[in-house]
Amino acid sequence: MPFITIGAFAGLRHAEIQRLDWAEVRLDDGLIEVKASKAKTASRRLVPITENLKAWLTPLRKAAGPVCEYVNATKQLLWLSEAVNEGWQKGNPPGAFTWKHNALRHSFISYRVAGIQNVAQVALEAGDSPRMVFSNYREIVRPADAEKWFGITPASVAEIRDRAEKERAAKFVAFPVKAAA
Repeated sequence: MPFITIGAFAGLRHAEIQRLDWAEVRLDDGLIEVKASKAKTASRRLVPITENLKAWLTPLRKAAGPVCEYVNATKQLLWLSEAVNEGWQKGNPPGAFTWKHNALRHSFISYRVAGIQNVAQVALEAGDSPRMVFSNYREIVRPADAEKWFGITPASVAEIRDRAEKERAAKFVAFPVKAAA
């Protein structure tokens, strides 16, 4: 979960998350420190921890140790996409699910630009140039979509799951199976 949420809501690269230590996730300060030795660009940067990311990380936090305990997170994501595709094959799949490298980072940058409307700040947070952010991520999503993206919290996910479970239960109650006579 930390790998997914840090990619989605802080925009770190896959490799940066794999090198990240919990001691560098400073929830109390609201910052993730990406040390120069762990960054693609070899430049230290401080990435703000959004409120929703803080909600995801708080119950998982450790004093120290690797944030991502998998040696090869990319392989884990490949297995996840294979499992999703296997599940879809049982129904009427909308297509094949594939995991794109650093997809969560790209989503983060697009939503962050839409949300704060400050390309220079997002470039600094993401460890990219303003030119790269401006040309690749500006005006891809709407500010209202950014609000929804950064509104994804453990509580909002639990609420959606509860609602879906109640809808499934209501369908079952509405169409009870008759006992054989």
